[in-house]
Amino acid sequence: MKREEFFQLTDKINDGTANDQELEAYNRYFNHFQTRKVWTQEEMGSEDARGVLLFESINRAIDTTVPVKKLRTGWKPVIAAAAVLVMVAGIALLLINKGTSVSEKLIARQNQVSSKTNDLIQLPDGSTVILSAGSQLKYADSFEGKAIREVFLTGKAFFDIKHLNNQPFIVRTGKVNTQVLGTAFDIDSRSGHVTVTVIRGKVVVNKDGRTLGTLTPNKQVVYDLQSDLATLNDTNAEKTVSWREKDLSFKDITFSNAALLLQERFDVKVTISNPVLAQQHFTTTLFEKQNLTDFLTLICDFNNAVYTYDQITKQVTIKPKN
Repeated sequence: MKREEFFQLTDKINDGTANDQELEAYNRYFNHFQTRKVWTQEEMGSEDARGVLLFESINRAIDTTVPVKKLRTGWKPVIAAAAVLVMVAGIALLLINKGTSVSEKLIARQNQVSSKTNDLIQLPDGSTVILSAGSQLKYADSFEGKAIREVFLTGKAFFDIKHLNNQPFIVRTGKVNTQVLGTAFDIDSRSGHVTVTVIRGKVVVNKDGRTLGTLTPNKQVVYDLQSDLATLNDTNAEKTVSWREKDLSFKDITFSNAALLLQERFDVKVTISNPVLAQQHFTTTLFEKQNLTDFLTLICDFNNAVYTYDQITKQVTIKPKN
């Protein structure tokens, strides 16, 4: 594909007129940069030269046909609108970050990419976070050797935290801290309040050493930033976190963590028979009205896997294709 053809393709993707073949061509370029993991220092060059390198790398890719796995989807109008911005931003971040020492990793939902899509994030310890559109989460590249696991949230997110006895997990939202060992809970730090809702497990919410509340399932604390007052409430936790059912972007998620999300969303039991397959990573989007079998077909095709689904027992089994 030539440069001019690529620009024409991006225009069609942006206005929703791209056909299946054109979407497949886009996916080839996007997946190529998404799966590229090694950028040597020699290739990176000096920091001042990275902008030039970025431009040249994109230009080379546009003129080169790259045979990679495609991620097919029947939901092209929605995925196409966000895809072009993600591709360019992803290449830029890869170029900038691979050659530098970064103490914190930043995941941010930007409204100009998609105002309706949430992100499913996998943390270094295997915990998962559903990050609401427009929200931001900062965390270390690794939690190993640290006394605590801590993340910094701006906005709204749902956390499902892996239990580690000797390494508590803390979510910091300004001066309000939420500490857990292993649980599922929701935090909303928008509109001048910090609201913490527990789905399962137990959390302690504090500010400047003062305990605002110790929460168990279906309990909620609402802290008013202006008045410095906290209110404890009983709540329907599942209703509070119903926002998770909207379009959900899987970003570099393992099959095993995706299976946990599917179990909760579709009320099924998912078994992955192969441990290597269970740790395989992929990126895609689960749309609000997309059914289970369509999504299973999508991710299995992409990962060279097959599945069986017993609708009576609600058992899904996934295994390698060959």
